[in-house]
Amino acid sequence: MLQKFCYFVIFKVFGWRMIGAPPKDKKYLFVALPHTSNWDFIIGWMVSQALGLNLKILVKDVFFFWPANHVCAWIGVLPVNRRESTNFTEAMAKRFDEEDELHALITPEGTRSFQPNLKSGYYHLAKKAGIKIVVAGPHFGNKTFTLSESRYPLDTFEEDAEQVIAFCKTQQGYRPDLTYR
Repeated sequence: MLQKFCYFVIFKVFGWRMIGAPPKDKKYLFVALPHTSNWDFIIGWMVSQALGLNLKILVKDVFFFWPANHVCAWIGVLPVNRRESTNFTEAMAKRFDEEDELHALITPEGTRSFQPNLKSGYYHLAKKAGIKIVVAGPHFGNKTFTLSESRYPLDTFEEDAEQVIAFCKTQQGYRPDLTYR
């Protein structure tokens, strides 16, 4: 029911179009950007629901307060404590290893404000778990949502981040002034 509702709203009412398709892999990590506004998240979440993806969304734990914690749990959010080292990458890699099917999403910009560098957590998680990356993002200018081909992380974080940023430059967040150009 939710899938049909989101499909109708995002693709029929709002007129968004898809470029690319979700991979057939049972395990992968969505790297979502640009992340310039809550609208980027809302559109991305609706697209994921419309496509029937069962994503676990990795988000700063500051959103887990009552009553927002119930909404976060309902939409598939997993809290991440970024204030201290908690071996989160290790724990998520173990979870990928233990589960038959798992799709997670992370925003490597780490915030809705412009950041000149990406956070490396997505890269280390994909490497540690031995899973593929799918770079995904909205383009508000032409109402498209793009999913890249799935791929394994490149040899170094710097190479990988360069490719992710190149993808981001082809997209347009809700606030285009807050992302890579």
